[in-house]
Amino acid sequence: MSWLGKILTFLVLIAALVWAYFTVSVYATRTNWKVRADAYEKALKLSEANRDAELTSTRAEKEQLVRQLETEKIRTAELSNKYDELAALSKKGDDDFKAVTATLRATAAIASQKDASEKVTLSELTDTRKRNAELEDKLVKVTLEKETGARERLRAENDSKLQRSVAEENAKKILELTDLVAQLRQTGGSGTAAVLRSIEKTPAPLPDNTRGTVLRDATNEFVQISIGIDAGLEPGSRLDVYRESGGGQYLGTLVVTKSLYPKQAVAEFRPARRVPVAQLRADELPRKGDTVGIISTSASKLP
Repeated sequence: MSWLGKILTFLVLIAALVWAYFTVSVYATRTNWKVRADAYEKALKLSEANRDAELTSTRAEKEQLVRQLETEKIRTAELSNKYDELAALSKKGDDDFKAVTATLRATAAIASQKDASEKVTLSELTDTRKRNAELEDKLVKVTLEKETGARERLRAENDSKLQRSVAEENAKKILELTDLVAQLRQTGGSGTAAVLRSIEKTPAPLPDNTRGTVLRDATNEFVQISIGIDAGLEPGSRLDVYRESGGGQYLGTLVVTKSLYPKQAVAEFRPARRVPVAQLRADELPRKGDTVGIISTSASKLP
C-alpha cells in the first residue's frame, strides 16, 4: 500500500473515532435530558401535592381561626356582661363600704364609751373584790372565833359536868360519912375505925392488860379516863398513869371514884411526887392521851 492509501486509512480511522465520540455524546446528552425531565416532573408533582396539602391545611386553619374568632366574640360579649355586672357590684361595694365605714365610726364611738364604762366597771369590781376579801377575812376570823368559842364552851361544859360529877360524888361521900358518924354515935362504937372500914373496901383486882387513856388535861386532882365498868373498874380501883412519849414518865396513881360509867370514869389523881397537886409542874400533871393501866408489880416504875 502506498503512503497515500495509508494516510487515507489513517484519516478514515480518525473520522470514525470522531463520529463515535459525537454519537456517544449525543446519546449521553439525550439520556441526561430524560433523567432531568423525569426529575422535574416528579418535583412538579410533589410541589403540586405540597401545594394542595398546604392549601387544605390553610383552609382548615382558617376555619379553626374563624371558629376561634366566633368563640372569642362570644366570650368577649360574656366578659363585657360580666364587666358590667362587676362594675355594678363594685359600685354597690363602694356604697356598702361607705355604709360600713360610717357604721365603724359609730361603732368606734360606742366602743370608746364602752371602754370608759368598762374601766369604771373594772374599778368598781376591784373595789368590790377588795371589800369581798376584807369581808371574807372578817368572816374567817368570826368563824374561827365562833369555833374557838364553841370549843371553849364545850370544854367548859365538860369541865362543868366533871365538876358537878365530882361535887355529887363528894356530896354522896359527905352524906354517907354523916350517916355513918350518926350511927356510930348512937351505937357508941369507934367512929374513925368504922368509917375507914366502910370507905376502904378493897375492890376486886384488875387484870394486868387493863389499858385506857386520859380524855382531857387535868386541871385539878380529878381526871377523866376512857375505861369504866366494862373494863372491870369499881369505886376504889387503883390504876397507874404514865406518859409513854419523851422517853417515858411515871406520873402517879388514879383512884376510881363513884362517878363510874360503862365506858368512862372519874378518878382521883395522886401524884408520884408527894406534894399537893397545885404545887406540881405542868409536865407532872396527866395530859390528854397519857396511858392509864396496871404496871406489873414485878416491873420497876417508869422513870
